[in-house]
Amino acid sequence: MTEKNKHQMTRRKLLKVSAFGAAGAALAACAAPATPTAAPTKPAAPPTPAATTAPAAPAATAVPPPPTAAPAPTAAPAVNTGAKQTVRYLSWWFEEGNRGKTWLSLIKEFNESQKEIEVKAEQIPFDPYTTKTIVGAQAGKLDGDIVMATPELAPRLIRAGVVAPVDAVLTRNNIKDLSSAHDALRKDGKLYGLDMVTVAFGILYNKKRYDDAKITPAKTPDEWIAVSKALTDRSKQQYGFFMNHLVSEPADFWFQLEEWCMPYGGVWAKGKTPLLTSDPIIKGLKLFKQMYDVAIPQGTDGPTGARLFQTGAVAQGLFVSAAVGSFKPGAPDLYPLLRSAPIPWESNTSIARIHPMMISAASPVKDAAMEFLTWVYKPATYQKMVEGCEDVIFAQPSAARKEYLDKLEWLKPGYDGVKYVTPFDVVGDFVYNFNEFGQIVITNFASVLTAGKSVEEAMATAQKQAEALAARIT
Repeated sequence: MTEKNKHQMTRRKLLKVSAFGAAGAALAACAAPATPTAAPTKPAAPPTPAATTAPAAPAATAVPPPPTAAPAPTAAPAVNTGAKQTVRYLSWWFEEGNRGKTWLSLIKEFNESQKEIEVKAEQIPFDPYTTKTIVGAQAGKLDGDIVMATPELAPRLIRAGVVAPVDAVLTRNNIKDLSSAHDALRKDGKLYGLDMVTVAFGILYNKKRYDDAKITPAKTPDEWIAVSKALTDRSKQQYGFFMNHLVSEPADFWFQLEEWCMPYGGVWAKGKTPLLTSDPIIKGLKLFKQMYDVAIPQGTDGPTGARLFQTGAVAQGLFVSAAVGSFKPGAPDLYPLLRSAPIPWESNTSIARIHPMMISAASPVKDAAMEFLTWVYKPATYQKMVEGCEDVIFAQPSAARKEYLDKLEWLKPGYDGVKYVTPFDVVGDFVYNFNEFGQIVITNFASVLTAGKSVEEAMATAQKQAEALAARIT
């Protein structure tokens, strides 16, 4: 489970900004595109995804992993293939703070254990990466031997037949507790991807800002607006909340806005039927408009919003869990103050995004790519990877260490014990055209934020456009 993601202050922009000392898809990450980021995709219908429950034991870790029960280095399997094989591993996250450092370290460790395989990391910014991958799927061949995917890209790649089955990784590593989120990555009984980070949406806040204002976390949507308003003083450039809201940052805007169907138990679509005029969606978007009016620094882009959060000018935001660890190196004074609020709606439901690693079916070094994936997914190596990236949800629950999780003061209650669903559950078959669907939603909703249209009017137009999209992709 990745992205962009990952991958809300878009996870990806957030992490990238943090890596350079600023702050900042989410989201889903996987993540999905920058701050709230979501990436779309369109494959041959993979198995219907089921709602995912976060593994009983989630995990995240700092780099280097804590001394307690730290996983021992694992030797990569040797491969006898004759000539040296170069495996190109494409992703958007090699510059994402500790995540990037952890992956580059793992690649180096693997390469040093091999005489005949060399894995090369290729960094591509998230939005171009998403476009490049979709174009490759449409052309019938991906660029690269190993590719990372978001929850929306993965089914598109599977449907297009451009990725290879990876079931052998589970067999060779004797993995029997793979998370149920992987059901969405199966087709005709075969598994086509393995999660490298699952990012879950939660409300992250600055404890000092709450304490100074004598604020306690909200328990209902209305209280959430009230809390955010109380934390806002525009004359002092202090704001109660931030999330991406600019059409010029479409992936990030849609990545986070997707979560706003949750407060009133809605979904954006069922199958190919958009539900943009349904009562839960209308109420959810009106809730966001209230937040925008009373607490958000309007017109602020993702990187700037991220910096405002790091400096304490923004008190809280909708963040994916993968973004939190980035504050330790990027904002060391802020990190100890971070806490998560309970999900402020009755269902206690949020979106979790799985980001799988996949192997190109047309790769000339497919077997070598499989060796690397097998090595990464060894339980000890996998544990080291998740902890190094400071993630909190394990695709292999048995690899989660209680000692590690107990040290994360921000984990509960906002990211632990939450009922998680996937993008598949909330956008229906539009998961195969996620970006196109999201563009329709955010473009029309932007007219509510900046042009005075009513939510009902904007979503009536969006509904017709989404229905037209559904007719084109049927």
